Amino acid sequence: MTRRPTQELAQSVLFTQRADGLSISDRTKLSYERARAIGKAYALTVEDVLFLSPKFWDLHTDPIACIDGAAATLLTIQYNLCAGTLATYLPKQPSLAPLLQRVLDFEVSAQYCLTEIGHGLDVIHMETTATLLPDGWFDIHTPIERAAKYMPPTSPVVPGFSCISIVFARTIVGGEDHGIKPYVFQLHDGQSMTPGVKVKVLPPRGGSRPVNHCLTYFNHARIPPTALLGSIKKPRNPRASFFSNIYRVAVGTIALGSLGLPSLQVASYIATRYSQRRHVIDANGISKPIISFQTQKQPILVALAHAFVLEAMHKQTVAWFMDPAIDPRVRHAVATVHKVALIPTAQAANLTLGDRCGAQGLFEANQFPAVHSDIRGIAIAEGDLLGISIRLTSELLLGRYAFEPPRYPDSLLAQHEKGLFSELRASLASAGSHRSERYNREILPRSLPLIQAIGHRISYDAARTMHVDGPLLDLFEAASVLQDEAWYVERLGMTRTELREREARAIEAVFPHLEEYLTRMDVEAYIVAPIVSDEKWKQFVSGLQTFGETSSAWSSGIFRPPLKSNLNTSPTSLQAEPQRSVRSML
Repeated sequence: MTRRPTQELAQSVLFTQRADGLSISDRTKLSYERARAIGKAYALTVEDVLFLSPKFWDLHTDPIACIDGAAATLLTIQYNLCAGTLATYLPKQPSLAPLLQRVLDFEVSAQYCLTEIGHGLDVIHMETTATLLPDGWFDIHTPIERAAKYMPPTSPVVPGFSCISIVFARTIVGGEDHGIKPYVFQLHDGQSMTPGVKVKVLPPRGGSRPVNHCLTYFNHARIPPTALLGSIKKPRNPRASFFSNIYRVAVGTIALGSLGLPSLQVASYIATRYSQRRHVIDANGISKPIISFQTQKQPILVALAHAFVLEAMHKQTVAWFMDPAIDPRVRHAVATVHKVALIPTAQAANLTLGDRCGAQGLFEANQFPAVHSDIRGIAIAEGDLLGISIRLTSELLLGRYAFEPPRYPDSLLAQHEKGLFSELRASLASAGSHRSERYNREILPRSLPLIQAIGHRISYDAARTMHVDGPLLDLFEAASVLQDEAWYVERLGMTRTELREREARAIEAVFPHLEEYLTRMDVEAYIVAPIVSDEKWKQFVSGLQTFGETSSAWSSGIFRPPLKSNLNTSPTSLQAEPQRSVRSML
C-alpha cells in the first residue's frame, strides 16, 4: 500500500487543532496555511500540472481534504485552474516561468476569475472587457454590476501573501470584439489592492469550512501587454477558442469530482467506528453495538461498497480522459459522468451516515456536516450537476457522439441505462426538437437520472474489469438498482421483495470483511472525529470550555473531569467504560 505524502501532515498540530472556536478570519488564514503545507508535501512540477501526472490526481483523492475542505478548494484552484493554465501557455511565453514557479511553490495565492454574477453556465456571454490601449496596455473594466467576477477568493488574507489571478475578459481591439481571452496579473500584495481592482467579501456559505469568496470588480484597471495569455488576434471560431482557453475547467470537473471518493471513505470509517462503540441495552438487559442493527449496517456498508467501486470508476475515467486517441467531446463527457456518479453519492452518504450517528453527527468536530456542505459547493463548481447533465443528455440523444458499448451488456445496470436512453430517444422523436417546449417539459427533468444511470453502468464495468471483490460489487449493484426500483419492476418483471432481498444478501456477504475493507481504505490517519474511539473522545472533552466544578464521584470512566490538556496532547492512558444508553439515538 503506497503511503500518501500527507499521512504524517494530517496528524500534525496544523491539522489536528480544532478550528470551530476561531473567528472566520482566523479560520480562513488557517485554511491557507494548511493548503500551502499540502502543496509543499506534494511538490507538483510544471510537468505534473501540464500532463496530469498520477501525483496530480492523487492530490485530488487525498483524504486530508476531509479535514479542511476550504484548503482543498484553494489547492485545486491554485494547481489545476491557475498553474495548469499558465503551464499551457509557457512554451510560447517562457517569461511566465518565474510566476508559474511561484504559484507551484504556493508563494502567492493564485486565482481564476471566469464566471460573473450574471453569467454562470452561459459565461461565454460575459461582459467584463479588456480594451487594447494605444500604448499597448489593456484597460480591464467591469461595465455593469452583473459583470462582477463571482466567487474566487481574491481579498487579502495574510499580510505579504499576494494574490495573482487569471482573469477572463472580452477583448476589444479598435472597437472590434476579438473574443474572450485570459489575462494574468496581480490583484493585491497581501494588504493593498492593485489600482482599479475592488473586491467585496461575501459572507460564509454556511456549514462548509470558510473561504474568502468575493465579488471582484475592475474599474479601468491598467495591465501590461505581457498580461495577455495567447494571441491578440481575432479567432476564426470564437466559441471553439473560448472553450479551448477554459480547458482546465473540464479537468476540474474530474478533479473536483474526485474529492467525493475520500469523503466516502472517511464517512464510512467514522460511522463504522462510532457504531461499534455505541451500545444499547435490549429488553433482556444485554448490551449490543448499534452496528448489529440493519438500519445502521445497511447505509455504512453501501457507502463502503461505493467507495471501492467508484475508485475503480475513477481510475477508468481518468485513463479515458487522458487518452488523446479518444474524441475530445467524449473525454469531456466522461468527466461529466464521473462527477455525476461521485458527488451525489458522497453527499447522500455524509448526510445519511451523519444522521445514523444521532446527535453526534450534527457537530462539525465529527466531520460529517462540514464535509457534506463542502461537497454541496463541489456539486456546483466547474459546472453544476444538473446543468452539465442536461447538456450531455442532449448531445447523446442527438447522436453527436457516444460512449463505448457496455462491457457486460446483460448486467442489470446496463439494461437500465439502455432502457432509459430508449425512453428519452422516443420522447425526443415526439418532441420534434431539443429546443421545443415538450423537450423542456419531458426530457430536461430526466437528464440527471440518465447520466447517473450511465455512471452506475460505467462504475460496474470498471469494477468488474478490475476485479473489485465480488461482495462489494454485488452490494453496489443492488443499491444502484434500488435507486430506480420501479423501472426494474415495470420493465424486467422483478418484485420489490426480490430487489430488497438481493441487497440484504449482499450486505451479509460484505459484513464479515468489514475490518479488512477499512484497513484497505487506509484513512485512519485522516480521522479527527472524536466519536471514533474512547481515547479521542476523552481528548475532545478535555479541551471543551468548562464552567463550574465536577463531583469527585466522576473521577473515572467517561465521567472523568476535564484533563488539563488540549487536542494536541498525547492521549491519556485511562481506560473509559463503553458508553451505554437505553436509547440508541438511531
